[in-house]
Amino acid sequence: MIARSLLFRQLFSHIAIIIFMALTLSGSVIYYIYQGNSGNLAIRVKNIATSFSEDLKTGHIPEREWELANQAAGLVLWLEDNDEQIIQGSPPAYLNEKSYIINNSMDYSKQFLFSAEKFNAVIISVPVIIGDKPGHLLAYSKVTADILAVIIRSYALPFIVGLVIAFLLALLLSQKLTRSIADIAAAAKRFSAGDYTSRTRYTDKDEIGTLGKTFNAMADAILHIQQTRRDFFSNISHELKTPLSCIKATAEALIDGIAVNDQERTQYLERILAETDRMSRLVHDITDTEQLESGKMFIKQERLDLAALLLNQADKIELLLKEKNLSLLLRLETEKRYVLGDTDRLEQVLDNLLSNAIRHAPSGSRIGLLLTEENKWLQVSVSDQGEGIASEDLPLIWERFYRVDKSRDRSRGGSGLGLSISRGLVEAMGGTISVESKIGKGTTFKICIPWPK
Repeated sequence: MIARSLLFRQLFSHIAIIIFMALTLSGSVIYYIYQGNSGNLAIRVKNIATSFSEDLKTGHIPEREWELANQAAGLVLWLEDNDEQIIQGSPPAYLNEKSYIINNSMDYSKQFLFSAEKFNAVIISVPVIIGDKPGHLLAYSKVTADILAVIIRSYALPFIVGLVIAFLLALLLSQKLTRSIADIAAAAKRFSAGDYTSRTRYTDKDEIGTLGKTFNAMADAILHIQQTRRDFFSNISHELKTPLSCIKATAEALIDGIAVNDQERTQYLERILAETDRMSRLVHDITDTEQLESGKMFIKQERLDLAALLLNQADKIELLLKEKNLSLLLRLETEKRYVLGDTDRLEQVLDNLLSNAIRHAPSGSRIGLLLTEENKWLQVSVSDQGEGIASEDLPLIWERFYRVDKSRDRSRGGSGLGLSISRGLVEAMGGTISVESKIGKGTTFKICIPWPK
């Protein structure tokens, strides 16, 4: 239905253009030929009127001279007064008083009219003085029949050829257009039916090609969203499965009386509490992720002391550093210390980056925490001397649940949402976060926050 509609529109538009151009050109030619012939006729009639000016003063032209003038000019002449009463000569028999109209203007070159009954004739009117009263010398000439015949003979063949060419061009163009649209429509139909690999082949550099590229890009985005959603639910179920299984097994063991004393019972309960905390953190991370993606997370824009925040973070991780035999190098290399941001959310980002650094740093190594100035930004760097991240993994670490370690053992890590949330929080505060890493030499995360304006 679409193809037929487009084909009809293409054919109609092309043929309409050809017809319009042909009619316009023919009309222009006819007009200018009539103008030229009528102008010449008007001059001839005026010359006749001038030659009879003396006789016209008497109110009558001698019959012999009148007949000679008609024959010499090849015209039918007659005289009328202003009351349209014929004084001498006579118009063609088929003309009546309503067949033509006399214009009393003295501009004789415009005194020509088409006969109302015969389109192959021209009537010329020249004002004259008959006796002492105004009147008109009129002339009738058949001049257009030959002109129309010439025009028909000259334009008939080109007009027919133009129509044929227009039809063929419209057919070719519409077929190409309808094929491209049909290809996109078919791809969209397959995609809506569940074939998410369906793509259009039409991606030329025209508007339809742009539509095809847009459809393919949309399909890729939807496919990515579908895959991300599947991965999300798969990871969520896996993340919840392990602690739930541990809690269930531990609770069953306690019910069966496996704990022989209060100390063992306390150990089992602490294990349940730890797994519960783990699930609570996961739910909290999922909530943060959803709020960031939906734009519903409230981010305060307040003036905060970044140097004081780093000193506070150093105090918080002191015990964790001692447990893993790590040292902290904290350096404040700028006097600037105030930025705009959300203190709680920035602290959440630093907690995540520092916990990752401690987790991956080997015993006896050093964690770096550095504050520097970069143009109109303050930059916080968190570095470790761990195993590093491969270059092919660096662009992927910001994805939800992505882990450089592909194993499913979560005993060494969190939910897998930390870096994704951290980037979202930093960008929501108007900042940027980046990473640099080399295998065997460690990893450095850099946070840039703008100064207050």
